Amino acid sequence: MAQQQITLLGCGKMGSAMLQGWLADTNLDANFTIIEPHQTHLGWLEGQKTVRLYADCAAAIADGAPVSTMIVLAVKPQMMDDAIAGLGVMKHADCAYLSIAAGISTGWLKQRLGDDAIVIRAMPNTPAAIGKGITALYADAPNHASNQAPNRARDLAGQLLAAVGQVVHVQDEALMDGVTALSGSGPAYVFLLVEAMTEAGIKAGLPDDLAGELAKATVCGAGALMAAVDTAPAILRENVTSKGGTTAAALAVLMADDGLASLMTKAVAAAKARSIELGE
Repeated sequence: MAQQQITLLGCGKMGSAMLQGWLADTNLDANFTIIEPHQTHLGWLEGQKTVRLYADCAAAIADGAPVSTMIVLAVKPQMMDDAIAGLGVMKHADCAYLSIAAGISTGWLKQRLGDDAIVIRAMPNTPAAIGKGITALYADAPNHASNQAPNRARDLAGQLLAAVGQVVHVQDEALMDGVTALSGSGPAYVFLLVEAMTEAGIKAGLPDDLAGELAKATVCGAGALMAAVDTAPAILRENVTSKGGTTAAALAVLMADDGLASLMTKAVAAAKARSIELGE
């Protein structure tokens, strides 16, 4: 692809993670305009020749920021209305929009950007910062079958997202709230697991630093093992569980009716409900 001009509207935790992945990808030929009022966390961008950083859209427009091939909408759902309104002349007919905002539907965006706007919806997660993310991508169908612009925009979105990890395509937009609850919020569940394992190790008598090191390495190693072999997680679990052994004793607690599976079901359901609420 030719060099792309990408505007990142909002550069919080998720936007920053994606931007780190994009800048690290030597195969991605792109320049970036970043619109972010709170910039104290973006000191790492100093010296990046392909990045322009502005506090707001008005400053970018006044400075003659380049016309964008794609605008990535990475602001919080509650701020999306104001953020879109501030685009001004940056919002033009040939530009596509890639939204990573939880709960915000393509229909909601088109009501504000125009019925003919090319809108793509995605839900990445924070391991994108090291190229290990997974993103679900939903591309709205074009109004006219002969219009190739949505196809080009879908290809560009796929290229951007593939630069930060695995991409899966979702055909039904209604699935995106569940995706948000599972993989979008999912890294936090894993981090909490490490916290809980560390605390449990400390209570079992281990020194704090040793418990933390063991918990973190165990979760990272188990994840790497799952990624390296074509074996279902349930089989991997069975392979390390000896009848009557220590692992079996622990799993009897975790797999009880009110155990981990029940808690995770409730957690994901709560996250999905909140995603739906944000969209409303």
